[in-house]
Amino acid sequence: MYIVLTSRPGEYRSEPTPGITPVETHDYYYGARHVAAFVVAKLDGAARVKIIEDTPPHGENLVPTKFFEKFSTAAEALASLEALVGRDHAQARLSRREPSPPAATTVQITFLSNGGKCVEAPPNSNLLRVSLREKGGIPFKCGGGLCGTCRCRVETGREHTDAVKPKERRHLSAEDLENGYRMACQTFINGDVSVSW
Repeated sequence: MYIVLTSRPGEYRSEPTPGITPVETHDYYYGARHVAAFVVAKLDGAARVKIIEDTPPHGENLVPTKFFEKFSTAAEALASLEALVGRDHAQARLSRREPSPPAATTVQITFLSNGGKCVEAPPNSNLLRVSLREKGGIPFKCGGGLCGTCRCRVETGREHTDAVKPKERRHLSAEDLENGYRMACQTFINGDVSVSW
């Protein structure tokens, strides 16, 4: 069986969990505006879809797949999407996303305030832990998101950091976050970044 996971940029994201395997992704555009992303996914049994709100209060829910429409084939799911988008609107279109290149085996972190020291780490590494292990120099006290001492600025590669955590919002203003500030103890890195403090 197959289901369709829907995400709307700036509103919410639907993410697969174990038992749900993404097959292909299609972006829905109306004119130049990116309206939504649809992921056709194979359902391997009873599972839940993680729905993450991108607007305050940034909630997360696990929704059972029994609430999703099921399709026998991926082609059926895609036909349903095409019918949803509609062929009557000249500005509405679906665009299949090319598969992402293989994930990097390591990421490079540059500690700018420590003389530009460059280190490598596995993807999904915690920024503060890498700094401690590699003597990167990011200041810290508690390491658990309570004190705010490990505040740093991601100068390049912000797109390679994970979502901002509630603990960070207690220490960083909306303007700080917009300017690339994060708390190293709460930040995980999935690509090359450079940081200062």
